[in-house]
Formats: sequence, structure tokens, C-alpha cells
Amino acid sequence: MKKLLLFSFISSFFLFTAQAQEVEQYCGTPPGIIGWLRDFQENPTAFLRSPELLYVPLTIHIVGNDEGNGYFPVQRVLDAFCTLNKDFEASNIQFFIEGSLNYIDNSSYFDHDYGQGIEMMEQYNVPNTINCYIVASPAGNCGYAFYSLGIALNKGCTSADDHTWAHEIGHYLSLPHTFSGWEGTNHQDFNPTPSSINGRPVERVDGSNCQNAGDGFCDTPADYISNRWPCREDKLSNSQQTDPAGVTFRSDGTLIMSYSNDECASRFSEGQSDAMRANLLNQRANLLYDQSPAIYLENINPIPITPMEGAMITDVSAITLEWEPVDNAEGYFVQLSLLSNLGIEIVYRTFNTTDNQVEVTNLISDRDWLWRVRPYNRYDGCAGYSNAFSFETGNFINSTREEVSPTDFHIRPNPQDAGAPLTVEFDLPVALDLQLNLYSVAGQRIHGVQLNAHYGLNKLVVPTDNLEPGLYVIGLEHAQGRQFQKIVIQ
Repeated sequence: MKKLLLFSFISSFFLFTAQAQEVEQYCGTPPGIIGWLRDFQENPTAFLRSPELLYVPLTIHIVGNDEGNGYFPVQRVLDAFCTLNKDFEASNIQFFIEGSLNYIDNSSYFDHDYGQGIEMMEQYNVPNTINCYIVASPAGNCGYAFYSLGIALNKGCTSADDHTWAHEIGHYLSLPHTFSGWEGTNHQDFNPTPSSINGRPVERVDGSNCQNAGDGFCDTPADYISNRWPCREDKLSNSQQTDPAGVTFRSDGTLIMSYSNDECASRFSEGQSDAMRANLLNQRANLLYDQSPAIYLENINPIPITPMEGAMITDVSAITLEWEPVDNAEGYFVQLSLLSNLGIEIVYRTFNTTDNQVEVTNLISDRDWLWRVRPYNRYDGCAGYSNAFSFETGNFINSTREEVSPTDFHIRPNPQDAGAPLTVEFDLPVALDLQLNLYSVAGQRIHGVQLNAHYGLNKLVVPTDNLEPGLYVIGLEHAQGRQFQKIVIQ
């Protein structure tokens, strides 16, 4: 089991772009109305109720393949967690992250079917929490929920702009789809609309049968659309439906338990909220063990301690980034970026730490750098990154050739077949402008290229398309010296 804290990753010189996966369907939760909800809807006064804000713990499992690849980025977990709490704010329910994130390396769970999903949850579930598994493909869906086990989320459907997490927790807390009964059935295949579908009464627009038809909630309008759909500006469906009495209507896209697109959905109805709260108080009281008031982050723009703003760093082998602690923060993300010659900011590394400092090693010399801090705690994932702090690394070159010259200078393969490219590799202690030249054995310059070589390992390809078989020389030349190697083209 790997832990969230102190986890860091290198993003090289490229921004990470998450690609949302295509999925077969939105939600794979089994259809139907659970027995507990039927009882509640028939007689809600028989159940314990409370107006108090309820705090509910989540255990978050991040699943990768057998090699430990494919993990959902922790920063995106926090983004989605922030949206989840906003979705439940009106329901007077808030979630907190219990313990550290749990990392699972298992290809069978990373892309699983329902049987493997049940096996995963039975093996890794933490008692007295809602167990949430973020995977590559949860049985081909954006997500699903097992009422007695937990929920699985597709990492391509889990972000700050998605409501899949809220939708599946709604299922876990007893809610059906607003179109209950129509799962897997196209309403357009029927003319006229039947009075029941798949054993469930079809809800009428006038609400006359709302208590025992559709989802059983009278404050969620009739809805027959069981596939993903976009909404109009008024948040209603483009598709017009007709109820069994011949009344036409459009579905309400604001309801999270519908299948409207994420940009449409935003809320649970009052009746749905009452049911979820009652489910927690009566069926899942074990989840309510910690009702301590949430602690949210304030003053989330930390003050840098070192390096000083705009400082010139003379030692690129290691540098400590340190900032004033943020009140109530339990962890921080630190994003380090460099500026290209065109002024484009490129994320270089991202760190996750519980301390108010991180050590960065092996920086590139002669560059401008920016760094930012994002605090978080188990209740609050909504803080963004702070304002950027800057520093520079200089190109500090000693005048002696030995300290400046490239090391581990190799040309591969050698000999090489005529027409096949050569690979030149060398290592530099500092960033350095170099000229790479190709000479004949008689000293005639055949090919040359100017290099802005960087600190560390450099690798480039030299073509040999126009070279005759014979002996040649490749040279690395700069203001402080030269190095040459012979090559054979055969």
C-alpha cells in the first residue's frame, strides 16, 4: 500500500494532459428501487430525521495497473472532491477524506468487470467509510455504485467539472435514477407511452402517481431519458416526451440523478436530500462517528521564505523551496515550472509534502523559474495554487577546461552503416552553447549545428545520408575547449 503523503512525480518538461476515456454508458448501478427507500417514501415520519449538518468519511482508493502505472493524479482527486462537497452543500451533507489515499496495483481491478469490482471492494474496503475506487474502466461505465459495498469511478469522468462522483454517492445513499424503470429502454420506441415499463409504473406529468412511479419522489419531474443528453439554455432536455395521458414535457437537466450532461446538472431535490440524510441517520449511522465541525483553509496564499523573490541561485545541484505554513493545512502541492526562451511556462516537477518545504535537486542552469504552493486538508480540496514566486539559476562556468568539458561523450553505433544515423550523447555540468561539427579525416568540415545544450545528459541524432564509407571525426567545440571522437562509416 502506497500513501498519499510525500508522494512526488516528475512531469519532465511537458504539461500533463488528462484524456477522458470513452465509456459504454454513464452509470452501471443496478436499476430498481431498494426496499429501504420504498419504506421511507411510504412513511417518512417513521424514520429518524435531523436538520444538522452531517459529516461523512470517504476512503479513496486510486487503482493502477500491475506495474504501478495509470494512477489518477492526486491534484485532480482534490479538484473532484471540492466539486463533490459543493454538490452536497444544499443537502447539508459534507464529506471528508479519512486516512491516506490507498494505492492499488492490479490490472484486473484497473480495468474490471462487475465480478472483479465486487472482489476488489471485498478485499480493500475500509469499514465505516464510503469506499471510492478511481480506476481506468469500471465495467465500461463512468461509474457505478453497489449499495452494500461502495462506488467505482472512471478517472476520465472524475474532475472539477464532473458530477459522476455525486451521482454515484446518491445511489449509495439509496437514490434511484430520475428515469427509474427506463434503464436500457428507449422511450422513443413507444407510441403511445405505456402505463408501466419494465415492471415500474411510468410517472405522469400531473404528478398523480408520483409516489409509486418513476423514482418515487414527487419533487423530481417525470423523466424517461435513459441515455446521456444535452440540455437547452433553460436546462430542459431537447427531447420532448409524452406521458401515458398524452401530455408532452421535457426532462429537468439540473437533477444530478438524471442522465443530463455535466454542464446541466447541479442539484438534488429536497425530497432526494431528505432521503439521503435519513439513510445516513437510520441505515448508515456507522458513517457518522466523527461529527466534529469541518476545518477549512483560510489565508491560502503562503509567503515564501526561501529563495527570496527574484533570487539568483548559484548552486543548481540542490535548492530548498520553503514557505510560511498555512493555517490548518495538512499537506501541500508544490509546482515548479521553468520559462522557455519564448516566455512559455512549462511544469517541470510537482511535489506533495506534509512539510512547509521541499528540496529540489539537479536544476537546469541559466533559466528563469516559477514556483507555487497549493495547500489542502481532509475537508478542503478547493484551494488553488498561490501566486507565483520566482528565482533564477545562472550559468556558472569555471574557467578550467576540465570542469567545463562534456563528460561521457559517446557516439553509437561505431562503426555505423552508411546512410544510418548516429546518436551522439554527452553529459554537461552546466548549460552551455556548443558547436557540433563533422569533419573528414583530412580536416574538412562537412556538417555543423549550433546547440544550446542543457545541464545533464544531452542526446542528438547526426545523419549520415551523404557520407561515403570511411573515417570521420565528430567534434564538440565551445569557448573553453574542444573534444573529438573518430567514427567509422562502413
